[in-house]
Amino acid sequence: MATVKWNQDVNAGTDWMADINILNDDGTPRDLTDHTFESLIKRHYKSVNSTEIAVTIVDASVGNIQLRLTSTQTSALKSGKYLYDLESTRTADGIKERILQGVLTIRPEITIT
Repeated sequence: MATVKWNQDVNAGTDWMADINILNDDGTPRDLTDHTFESLIKRHYKSVNSTEIAVTIVDASVGNIQLRLTSTQTSALKSGKYLYDLESTRTADGIKERILQGVLTIRPEITIT
């Protein structure tokens, strides 16, 4: 499966969520049973600092997952462009696959409460 490039704009100080349906190459829902996921944000590829994007498997049988950042996390990120990706690991054999990658642009917060 090819990695999907998906750029996102996120407003600092807000909760962000993306609902994603992962499909097989033929367009059918991908069964994610026995998969784990990890997703990180970094300023650039070699950056040692990162922010974890929470990944929840909503319905493994139809390939539905959710990515989430809290308002605390988005407030802590300086405005600008970051790189992110989403990787899956098949627990049966340890095979890793990059599912999604792109640029996450943090838009500055005006109203701070």
